[in-house]
Amino acid sequence: MRPKENYTRYERVRILAARALQISQGAPLLVKASKSVSNPLEIAKMEWEKEVIPMDTRRRFN
Repeated sequence: MRPKENYTRYERVRILAARALQISQGAPLLVKASKSVSNPLEIAKMEWEKEVIPMDTRRRFN
């Protein structure tokens, strides 16, 4: 995975949305989340900040 500074905002949103969908469907969490945080998107953002999301994007250049 590239450092989070090298992603465009569109790539960031795509990764966060995909990870939030995985979390909402029961995927194991990669960070410790308190009981008060139950929103999958917030958990995905926490994972993004700790750079533990196991996803990457592929850029295509013509």
